[in-house]
Amino acid sequence: MNLDSFQICNSGRFRIETEIRYSDLDANEHVNHARYLIYLEEARLAFRRLLDRDLAEQVSGGLSEQVTWPIAELTIRYVRSATYPGALAVELAPIHVGRTSFTLGYGVFDRDGCVAVAMNRSVCVDRETGRPVPIQQTVAVRLRRMAGIV
Repeated sequence: MNLDSFQICNSGRFRIETEIRYSDLDANEHVNHARYLIYLEEARLAFRRLLDRDLAEQVSGGLSEQVTWPIAELTIRYVRSATYPGALAVELAPIHVGRTSFTLGYGVFDRDGCVAVAMNRSVCVDRETGRPVPIQQTVAVRLRRMAGIV
C-alpha cells in the first residue's frame, strides 16, 4: 500500500503526541528503530479507546468484548532519524476495511516533519475460537467513513 500521503500532517487524522524518552535512544544517539513500535501501539490503543467511547454513546454499546484485534502485518518505513530531546506526533487513519480485517496507515512527525510512515493490518478474532470473524458492523461503518470509503 502506498503510504506517501502519510508523510504530510493531516488534521483530519486521529493524532496523539508523545515525548521522546532518553531510554528510546540507541548507541547512535537517535531513536532506536524498535521504539517506533511502541509509538504506533500507543496511537493504535488510544484510537481503539476512542472508538469504544464513541460507539458506547450509540445504541451498539461499544466494542464487542468477544473479539480482539491482533496485528497480522506491520511495516515501518523510516524517513529520517528522530532525536532527543523532542516530541513526536503520531497520526493514523484507516486505509482499507475488509470483511474480517482492516489496515491503518500512520505518519510519525517531529518538529521538522515526517520521520517515519507505517501501516498495520489487524484481524478481528473471536476470543473463544481464535478464528477470524466479521468486523462488528458499527465499527466497519465508522472505519470506512474515516477512510473516505462509503
